Amino acid sequence: MKLEETLYKKFPVLLREKLLNDEIAFPDTTRIDYEPLWTYRAVERQKDDRRGISREDFRSYFELNKKPKMPRGLRGGDITKDPYYYGVSSFLNKEIVEQKMKFPNPNKKMAAGYVYKEGGPQDTKDSHVCWWLFEDADVSGFRLMEDSQNEG
Repeated sequence: MKLEETLYKKFPVLLREKLLNDEIAFPDTTRIDYEPLWTYRAVERQKDDRRGISREDFRSYFELNKKPKMPRGLRGGDITKDPYYYGVSSFLNKEIVEQKMKFPNPNKKMAAGYVYKEGGPQDTKDSHVCWWLFEDADVSGFRLMEDSQNEG
C-alpha cells in the first residue's frame, strides 16, 4: 500500500527512506484512520523496576538489530524487505502475550494502552497489532498492568 509522501516523512529516517525509495511498502490491510485499540505488550523489566513506559519500550526488531523467530516456510527471505520488521507488536488479548512471553517472566512485565492513529498506521490480523510508529509518537499512555486502574 502506497501512502502519501507527507505521512512517510513522519517516520524515523531509516524507515522513511525505505518507504520513499519504494524498498518496502505497507500491507494492503494497513489502516491509517482508525479508532484507538486497547492493546497489551510485554516490556523488559526486572522484578523491582517500576519506571514508566517510554519510546525505548517500543522499538522494532529493526531498531533492536534483532531478527524475529520466523515461522517455518518463511526462512531465507530478506527480512529487511518485510514491513512488519519495522513495526511494533502488541495484542488485543493479554493471554496471548502471557503465553508468548511465558508469563510470569522475571525479565518482563505487561504493559497496556491504546494504539492510536496519531501515533502511526497499524495492521491488525487476528489479535496481533503491528504499529508503525511515527518519529514523535507518544507512548506515555501505556502503563504497566500493576499500575493500570483501567484495563480498557
